[in-house]
Amino acid sequence: MKRTVLALFAAALAAPIAGCGTAGHHLGMHAQAASAPPAAGAKTYDMRDDATDWIKDPNVHAFYQATRDAFAQDPEHLDRAAYQARSREIFTALAKAHNMPVEPLLVHLKDIPDQMILIATRDPHSLDSYDSFVVQLFGPQRAPAQSASASSSTGSPPPRP
Repeated sequence: MKRTVLALFAAALAAPIAGCGTAGHHLGMHAQAASAPPAAGAKTYDMRDDATDWIKDPNVHAFYQATRDAFAQDPEHLDRAAYQARSREIFTALAKAHNMPVEPLLVHLKDIPDQMILIATRDPHSLDSYDSFVVQLFGPQRAPAQSASASSSTGSPPPRP
């Protein structure tokens, strides 16, 4: 299930939202995207190599807080409809903040709240910190290439200057 959340979120943010990206095609958006010309200044978003900008995004932080708030008591007291509505508001703000078309992004991310509910219900510690939430949402993050190449082949840290 963790991979599913990662795949959906990654596909949503990595696909060329204004065009006919593979993720959009698989989610039934091909016809919509093909019929509408790309917006002026449309940008392709790619987080396969580095999700740092998305992880730092205040809207992703807001989604973490909304998820924590939804589970403030316990899973039995979760207001699923309110959490889904709040998630939709956050995803709308995310799209607007990045000058992305709102509806295609909402379609891409529509299953994320339910999957986060499932993950947090199965593993309450997934919400213990923003870092653990990021692992659930984006998957483990790679160290920057610079620091990876600086360490020796034995895995020891690079020497201090």
